[in-house]
Order: sequence, then C-alpha cells, then structure tokens
Amino acid sequence: MSSSGISFSGLGSGIDTESLISRLMDLEKRPAINIARQQTRIKQQQAAYSTVSARLLGMQSASSNLNRLRSFDLVAAATSNADSVIVSADTGAQIGSHTITIGQLAKAQKISTGSRSSQTEALGLSGQILVNGKAITIAASDNLQTIASNINGASIGVSASIISPTAGEFYLTLGSTNTGIQGKITVSDAGSGTVLQSLGLFDANPPAVRSPIGVNGAGSSLFTDSGTSVGTLLGLTSPASATVQVNGQNVTINLAVDSLSAIAGKINTADPGAGASVVTVTDPFSGNSRQQLQVTSLTSFADSNHILENVGLVQKGYGTGRQLTAAQDAQFTLDGLTANRANNTITDAISGVTFTLKGAAASTANITVSRDFDTIKGNIQAYVKAFNDTLDTVAAYSRYDSGSGATGVLFADGTMQSLVDGLYEQVTNNVAGLPTSMANISQAGVTLTQNGRLEVNDAALTTALNNNLDGVARLFRASGTPTDSAVQFVTSNDKTRPSSPLSASGYEVAVTQAAKQADILAGMAGGTLGSNEILTFGGSIFGTSTTDLTTGYTLNLQAGSTLADVASKINGDAKLGAALTASVVSGKLSIVTKQFGSNVSLAIKSNLAASGSNSGIGDSIVTAAGLDIGGTINGEAATGSGQFLTGSLKGGKAIGLQLRVTATTAGTYGRVTLSRGVADLVRGYVSQMTDAFSGGLTTATTNMDAQIKSYDADLESLASRVKNKEQTLRLQFAAMEGSIIRIKSASAGLAQLALQPSR
Repeated sequence: MSSSGISFSGLGSGIDTESLISRLMDLEKRPAINIARQQTRIKQQQAAYSTVSARLLGMQSASSNLNRLRSFDLVAAATSNADSVIVSADTGAQIGSHTITIGQLAKAQKISTGSRSSQTEALGLSGQILVNGKAITIAASDNLQTIASNINGASIGVSASIISPTAGEFYLTLGSTNTGIQGKITVSDAGSGTVLQSLGLFDANPPAVRSPIGVNGAGSSLFTDSGTSVGTLLGLTSPASATVQVNGQNVTINLAVDSLSAIAGKINTADPGAGASVVTVTDPFSGNSRQQLQVTSLTSFADSNHILENVGLVQKGYGTGRQLTAAQDAQFTLDGLTANRANNTITDAISGVTFTLKGAAASTANITVSRDFDTIKGNIQAYVKAFNDTLDTVAAYSRYDSGSGATGVLFADGTMQSLVDGLYEQVTNNVAGLPTSMANISQAGVTLTQNGRLEVNDAALTTALNNNLDGVARLFRASGTPTDSAVQFVTSNDKTRPSSPLSASGYEVAVTQAAKQADILAGMAGGTLGSNEILTFGGSIFGTSTTDLTTGYTLNLQAGSTLADVASKINGDAKLGAALTASVVSGKLSIVTKQFGSNVSLAIKSNLAASGSNSGIGDSIVTAAGLDIGGTINGEAATGSGQFLTGSLKGGKAIGLQLRVTATTAGTYGRVTLSRGVADLVRGYVSQMTDAFSGGLTTATTNMDAQIKSYDADLESLASRVKNKEQTLRLQFAAMEGSIIRIKSASAGLAQLALQPSR
C-alpha cells in the first residue's frame, strides 16, 4: 500500500513490491538507528553529569560549613538542672564551668485602680496622666475600657487591661512589660490633675524617691535629650509650673520651658550641695542612650503640681492592695558572687553565654561551656562523606566489567578523570604555609584508604582537636594571621594564593590613605541657645543629596539648651543616634558619621546664622564626605571600601584577599600570612569546575548539547532522504508495474489476433 492509499503490489509482475520497498527502507534507516543510539548515550552522559554536579554541590556545601570564619570556635552549653537554669552559648564563648544559685526571680510590676461598678460607663474625669513618660489624655466621656485602649495604643512598655474578680466590680490594671526594679511603672497625674487619685490608685501619703541613687540621691525618668523642655518631651498639652522645695530650698520649675539641664541648673543654684546634673545613661530595655537628671543629695523635698512626679524624681505611694505585684530584680549567686539583673534571662554575666533563671529560691545548677567537638567532628564527617559520595558516583558511571565488557556511560571520560584527580590533589596534598606538624589531613585522623576513599579515625581526630584546635582549623579553612593589631583578616576567594611559599613571611600591608568618617565641626564656637533652632541633616546616610536638604531630617532645639544638650539630643535621637556621634570639641559642636568611606556623605544646616548663642553650624549647608582606605597588599594594587582593603590586581597573588584595616595614619602595618585549608581548596575547586561560563563540567555539557543538536540535524536530513528515496522507489515500481501491465496487455491482444481465422 502506497502513501496515497493505492496499492501496486504485484499487479503486473506478481512481485511483493511493498515488502521489497519496506526492506529497502530498513536498510536506508540503519544510519539513523546508529545516530539515535549515540544521541541516547550522550543524553545519558548528560544525566550522569547532572548527578555528579549535584554531588559536587553537596561537597561544596560541606566544605563551606568547615570554611566559615568561626567554624572551629563552636561551643556547647549544658546544665545540671534544667528545671532551675537553662543555658545556651554563642560561638566563641568562654570555656568553663560555673555554679548558679537562685535567690529570687525577676518580676514585673502590676498595679490596679480602685473598683468601679462598670467598665463602659463614663467616668466623668478629665485631664492628662503620665504613664512611663508619655502623656495620656483623659476625656470626661472616657470609661475604663477607653483608658486601657489609649494606654495600650501608646506603646510605652505598659499593658493595660480590665479585670473583674467579683461580679459588678471592675478594675483597671497596669502591668509593666519589663521585669525588674528598673521596669517599674512611672505613673502620675499631670499638673493639678487628679484623674489617677480619683481612680483610687494612690494613697494619701506624700510621695517618695522613685529611683534611689546612693545613700540620699535620686534619679529621674529617662528622656531622649536634655535640651528640650520636659513638657514637650512628655507630650503635655498644658505643662505645669510651680515652686517646689529641694533640701528646704525653693526651686521654681516651668515644665513648658525648662529642660533637664535647666532644672539641674536651678536646683544647683538653690542648693549647690544638691549635686544636680544630667547624665547620659543606657536604657536597659532598648539599649539606647538616654538622659537622666540625677540629684546626688536629696535629703528632703516638697512637690507641687506634681512637678517632681512628672520629672520622675518622686512617685506617690499606691493605695492598700493597689500594687498587685511588686517589681523585683532577679537575684542569684554566680560562683559564690552575688549578682542581680532586671531580667531572668541574663546575657552579660558570662561572656558569650546566655542563661535563664526559672527555678525556686535556693535552687542550684552547674553549667558547663565546652568546645563543641561533636558538631565540629560531625562537619568533618559530612565533608568526608560528601567527598566519598562524589567519587562513588563518578566510579559508578565510569565502571568497566572485564567479564562482559560492559561500560558505564562515563567510562574513559576525560573531564571526569580530571575532576577526580583534582579532588585528590586538593585533599591529600600538604597545605601550603602550615607547619609540618599539622599540614596534612592525615595528621588530624583523616586518611586515604586503599580503595581511594577518605576515612575518619575518631580517636585520632579527637586527640588533634584537643591538642591543637587552631592547627586543625587552619588545616581545613582559609585563615589569615596578621602581625599588626590594626589589621584583621576578613576573607579570601578562589583566586587568592597562599602566602607560603610565595612569601614565607606573609603579605605586607601598606596604607597610603587611612579610611575616614564624614566629619563636620561647626565653623563657630557656639553656646547656650538664645532662641529655638532647627538643624536639618542630609547626605547619603539619610538618603538625600548634600545640596538640597528640603527632604532632610530635622531636629528641633529649644532655647536654653547648651551645646552639650544639643549633642545629647543628637545622640539620643533614634535616627540620628544610629548614624552619628555628636560631641563638643574645643567649644564647637562636632558631628561624625559612624560609617567610613567615600560613599558616606553628610550635610547639615541651621535655620539661624552662626553665632555664639546657637549651635554655630550656620544657615549655609555644611558638607563632608568620608574617605576609603588606600594601599597595597604584597605590593600589589588593592581596592579600598571604607576600612576594607581588598587585593585587586588581576593575576596578583593577593587578589581577593580582604582585610579590615583600622589604622588612622598612612604607613606599613605588618604582614598577613595566608593559608588555604583543604575545605577552602575543595570549595574553590568545585566552583572552578562548575563555573557557569568556563567550568570543566559546564564546557563538557555544552559540547554534549552541540552534539545532540548536530545529531538532530543529521536525523532530520536522513529522514528527508529516506522519504525522498521511498517516493522515488514507489514511482519506479509503479512505472515498472505499468510497463509490465501494458506489455502483458499488448501480448494478450496479439495472441487473440493470432487465434482469429484468416480471411
């Protein structure tokens, strides 16, 4: 049957032409079968390459785990009594054993108003109250629920709620979200207001010092700066003014205009022996710098209009039963030494160790911080397994059966052989630059077996870790050892050459330009602000240009502020303090960025012309930019970015070597000895082999793709030729059959003529 549906098979000749054509086409298609087999083989090789690549990526991951900077500084923490003390330790924590005995756990303060018959009925009270230094406005229409919602919405470290222990009785409770004495709630009526007094929170007794300092001293609440009026900082709508007494002396304070510095000055003027000053302290809960008014000698006082309460120097006492839980610090002994903290989770008693107290008083726990050799050994075992898995995978694909002659799809593959040889070379050779006592992984208990696989001797590895942890670390990871304290090794890359034997004494570090911060010093010595002033900040650290400060960050300064107050306000501001450090240098305001480098720019301007009665910055934009470090490593070109110096000479020995240099002047800063351990070398070698553009595996896979495409073209061309050949044969056989039929027809006609009688 032909492709047209017309059969010519043997009509005239009796020959099975379809069968004959089919057999002829089978012969024509044989080259295509061979090509398809070769193509299938290449696709199998590609799949094998993909599997090997996956193994290599696993090996690269295992190598990276060992190559991290602190990968051999791992520690483990254990406790003998988890019901009393739980413990954890950071990488690099101090090693040792300690005994902790609990005295008491830290608790958060909780206070309560008096009972009300409804939580939704309007209280008919109005005014402002202060809760943790934040003004909360109370309207006559507010009920207990409204007040609780307003306090919770202020986000001031206090949780307000309504409780009803007895039907028909409702209490507004305030609970500190921070434990410890320093977490006590600061609460007072503002000015002449009596909202809290009316709610039954306080008793009728005079207030007492809230935060004692020393024998007779007192500390205020914490404020963001010392130059802005206290009323503004508290958010009071109508800050009070009154005359109070300190140590029997009258002091007139107006919260609408007086800053912490001004209040301190007034107290000292009235009583020089009071020792009032504004001190920068650290908020124990946020970690931010804050300003506190401290009076070192406060032997007596008399408050008026809640002025001293609002500042936080004193606090009224709570009515009977109004303090539900007293704030208390955690108390414990550490190795026999008495200690206390505001929290039950302590992070600063033992370097790098965090422990949480949770047991009853007098309960004891022994905590131990030791080298985490189990994890380190586990990482080494994972590295060895990844190496062996890779070789096993390559071997499976490269197998040869001498009996049957069967081979794997990667048998005699040059790229695979090169890969295996390279892996052996990275792992088994001595590490350049290390002492002969610990230069080969066999000295750390990792040996090569007779079948070409790595094997870990746990006892030998444990001994090596115990006796020479640093040596084992350098055996596996990249490490740099500077001779100068101003230089720190950061990292290297796959192209960085070990310093030995190229330079046995290490690579010299030369600084031609020290990194600098952006630094602005006011052009004029300033002084106490005679009027309100606005400073506007811009530059890269604030995401603006240095020439247009219309979208800059503004800081309002209040009249009466000293330069020290201005500096404290800048340092205490959440945004400015994170990026800048302000101080007073030789009577001038100095502002310095915390970041280094040429990409750091700073711009400042004031709304006032510079004078001795303001900041001295002036009303023209003042700009400054940092500088990147400049220098060489091993005499080779290096690129600076901030304090980071990176070897950048193409083809150089120190290319990719990154150092942090904190030097402040130009000069030579010792040498850095660089070695690349077996984990780093394997990681780099795998990166090289799998590089997306030039890697050996990538190149081989690309060549296979080209072969497959070439075979596709060959198959397409061959299919076309076979089709044409088949059509030609069919036409030829059809013509032959037609000729035979015509011949037979003519022959039959002649025969008939021959049989007819003659006339």
